[in-house]
Amino acid sequence: MFRRQRPPLRYFVYVSDIKLDMLFEQIDPAQRRRIAAEAKVDLKLASLTLRRAEPSPAARMAKLRVVERYIDAHHLVGTTAAPGRQYFRGRLDMQWGFLARNQDAQPEDRLPVVFFRGWQGRDFVALAGSRSHVLGQYPADDRANAEFGFSSAPSIVAVLRAHISDLEGTPQYPAWGERDERTLQTGTPLEEEYRWHLSNAASIFRLDAPSQPLEFLAVPLGESPQVSHPGGGHGHGVLGTPIYIAHAY
Repeated sequence: MFRRQRPPLRYFVYVSDIKLDMLFEQIDPAQRRRIAAEAKVDLKLASLTLRRAEPSPAARMAKLRVVERYIDAHHLVGTTAAPGRQYFRGRLDMQWGFLARNQDAQPEDRLPVVFFRGWQGRDFVALAGSRSHVLGQYPADDRANAEFGFSSAPSIVAVLRAHISDLEGTPQYPAWGERDERTLQTGTPLEEEYRWHLSNAASIFRLDAPSQPLEFLAVPLGESPQVSHPGGGHGHGVLGTPIYIAHAY
């Protein structure tokens, strides 16, 4: 029997409603109408605000289709090997999970960031964002989001430090939320921060979940050419924050 080809259904793991709302509002209304017509998206549905306690899944998917099409048409979208400065895509096997201060941490005590990592040849990808954007998680407290942007580069670096602090043989950083007077006094270039954290993320981070084939669209935050490769030597690494992550088929 002949069946009409349709776009494949995607099983999403992570979708950032905050990023979608922010990007959608910047698209010219005429462009929104044109893209919505091409993608057969209900523009009224896509225009609903997602940043509320229980966002509509249908509105989320409609808005994602408009934003993704606009990015593909009007922005430079890089790869894991050359992410560029705007956006980048990838399809690779990745481990992921919620970072914790210690191995026995209860769910409510885990750090507020979800972390994804994987290798594609000699290219290492680390993605981090607010755990509230993992589908099926409880929404984050609005007050907490207002005080701390969990997908921002400084926040991600702070969380990586907090997690690394409890790993044997690594420098001990202050507890989550405490001031780091040593860092404020001496400091290191941001590129060195990314290099150090990406190397640790690639080699010693505790993530027990098996790898899954995932695809993503993300915003690059930093790169390093000196990430320790499990096969020896060094590889290229990129740290980013995702707009979405879905199962890859």
